[in-house]
Amino acid sequence: MKRGMAVFAWMVAACCTCLGATLEVGPGRDYDRIEAAIAKAQPGDVIVVHPQPDNAPYERVAVYITTPGLTIQGAVAASGAAGQRVKLSGKGFDYSGRGSVPRAMFQFNRDADGCTLANFDLSGAHNESHNGAAVRINQADRITIRNCEIHHNDMGIMSSSAGSLDTAADQLIESCIIHHNGDKTHPGYSHNLYLGGASVTLRYCWVHHSTTGHNVKSRAHINRIEYCYIESSANREIDLVDAEDTARPGSDALLLGNIIVKDPDCPGNRGVIHFGQDIHGQHDGAIYLVNNTIITPFVSSVLELSASLTAAQLYNNIIYNPNPDIRRAPLVTARAGANLRNAVGDHNWCSPAYTHRLTATGIKLRDNDFHGDPAPQFVDPDHHDYHLAGPVRGITGAGVALHRLTLPDPVHAAGVTQKTVLQSQYRHPASGEPRVERPRPDLGAYHLMR
Repeated sequence: MKRGMAVFAWMVAACCTCLGATLEVGPGRDYDRIEAAIAKAQPGDVIVVHPQPDNAPYERVAVYITTPGLTIQGAVAASGAAGQRVKLSGKGFDYSGRGSVPRAMFQFNRDADGCTLANFDLSGAHNESHNGAAVRINQADRITIRNCEIHHNDMGIMSSSAGSLDTAADQLIESCIIHHNGDKTHPGYSHNLYLGGASVTLRYCWVHHSTTGHNVKSRAHINRIEYCYIESSANREIDLVDAEDTARPGSDALLLGNIIVKDPDCPGNRGVIHFGQDIHGQHDGAIYLVNNTIITPFVSSVLELSASLTAAQLYNNIIYNPNPDIRRAPLVTARAGANLRNAVGDHNWCSPAYTHRLTATGIKLRDNDFHGDPAPQFVDPDHHDYHLAGPVRGITGAGVALHRLTLPDPVHAAGVTQKTVLQSQYRHPASGEPRVERPRPDLGAYHLMR
């Protein structure tokens, strides 16, 4: 099917969703396998997967999707426990990617625009290339992955544009728990998330404990990571690097309202965020860090830039190093032609160690607070609660009003205006809640509960 015909089919499906059929999978239903229901489904259909007895997993799930506008969802209400997800397993199947064999438990191909996958527990995907994934978005646009737990696969979620600069657009990964993905026989090359394509949004997700690689790795043109809790990676927490897609101007990233925490026992790269290149290509864009709470006990940089056309802007962040032995640590570093002067920002609270090499950047002491007295107090970090227990005092006791900021495509492309950009905050686990709006917002990922 040609691309134009596929888009037309998806538009028809979107307009006629109410007319779509419901296909039911499970014990005593019309279909005993998801694959059988997919083979019969038409654009706009809803496939409801009911749990097996005791929520035993459906085994060797391998779904190759070319039909647009499908909704594939676990029937969580019928599972007998609130919030329980329908279990699917890939153990014993070779996700080779040969012919029509998927390289993931669910593979959304170029014609499968506008599909949604929700309410599943997905584990066990493996292949000989060490990149069998729970979900693979293969050039399809407007794919939504929601309320899924994705764990113990070679890769959690993968996506790619396959060299086309206008595919894999508007990916949305929302309210998912993604953890312990990776293959120890291929260390450093398999990740919880390994993304690419035109644009991706990660929202309200808990991403943690990648087995060997990064928590979030992406080569997408535009990345938006908002209101997430990202922690305890085996390497970097966030690694946004180059591809053909990133050589275009406007290859930007927005990190908004996230909690990002390094494990003190991190075995690999101890940097927090990397924006630039790793295969010697160009990355023509800026990374915007706004109202994040970032905690790292290491001397490694919080943000590394590594391409000549990269830039960074940091506003309203709390960047805390709890290690009293760290006296000198770089906030931002640059290599591979990147210019530290392209890193600017104000109204950030940072530990005193981050004054080291600060004069080489465009970040000014007078516009931020590097005194570190008192250090921020969080409500209950041991139980994942990073609400502030009290105000962070200093010259940045309140953050810069967001309507003063100029935020580019990652905001506008999602249809969010500058005045409403900070509208939510993370709620554990893998959810969100409204954030109290103030003329001058509180610092970090949470408003202060006064």
